[in-house]
Amino acid sequence: MLPGDILLVTGENKLSSSLIKAQKIFYPNASSSHVEFGLGDGVFIHSTNDKGVHLTLLVDEDEACNHNWRVIRHKSITESCSDTEKLQEAAMYFYAQDYNKAFMGSGNNNSSFCSELVAKAYARAGIEIIERKSPSKVTPAHFDKEADNLEDWVDVTDEYKKILVSMKENDFLYRMPMNTMSAVMTRRKVYEPLRQEVIEMFESGPIENKEVDKKLREMLSKRQLKYWYEKEDE
Repeated sequence: MLPGDILLVTGENKLSSSLIKAQKIFYPNASSSHVEFGLGDGVFIHSTNDKGVHLTLLVDEDEACNHNWRVIRHKSITESCSDTEKLQEAAMYFYAQDYNKAFMGSGNNNSSFCSELVAKAYARAGIEIIERKSPSKVTPAHFDKEADNLEDWVDVTDEYKKILVSMKENDFLYRMPMNTMSAVMTRRKVYEPLRQEVIEMFESGPIENKEVDKKLREMLSKRQLKYWYEKEDE
């Protein structure tokens, strides 16, 4: 399992069927209603209408879609590739965004739909996957086409099916790290407005407070991970 792997899901409800039919205009053999971005260790980040951008496990997605899924990996991504960490950080940047309901719209900096999120993550990592196509114009059907043609991608579904067996037998070992990561990232987003208030308070105060403000900003700027809701000048 490598960061950047893409899970293509075929849902079974009416909405999923409608989404697939609507995408036939982009690719006649469209079969996926949803796509997700792999972070490694069976964890995926994806965007849904009810929760926005959040984390999930392969074992849960497998059950939700009745085992109807496949996984592809870009040929540029290998275990020794330096881009894997970059891809993880790029995808995590969008954690906790709202779901973008304007499918195939102009896009924005605060929300993403499923395939838009995947395209944004790759773009942020500096890897082109869908030529000359802005993230908000990328649909699951575009990934279906890549998965069927396999020119720039490889099918690693069998690899994930083997791992899925282990995940079902050791659910806690996979679920605990994901839940911990989700809790930490959610807490960081909740406290971000408070951090900004404190920084602005020091910034507008006397000289000695401005020195504290400077140190706070320097400390925050050294955080390894950045998120979409944080000011770029931190």
